[in-house]
Amino acid sequence: MTAPPAPSMAELYPIKRVRFVKGRTYHRTKRPADERWWDLLEAACGKSGYLERGFPLGAITPCRGCVKAVEADESNASPDRTG
Repeated sequence: MTAPPAPSMAELYPIKRVRFVKGRTYHRTKRPADERWWDLLEAACGKSGYLERGFPLGAITPCRGCVKAVEADESNASPDRTG
């Protein structure tokens, strides 16, 4: 019996466009346990922070670390995982 494939970064960090308190970028994060959004959140880039719900002043860009982590994982995916 073979083990199921390891989850991809996109599956591990499914929530997009999460901004941390005082952050200027959007991150890709894990879903918080029991939907507790007030707990410390973990991003694909390795950073962590608390959810900012306020309206941002100025431009907010995607976190390059999160984008690179997911893209690198997708480019390294084996053919049997993508098909």
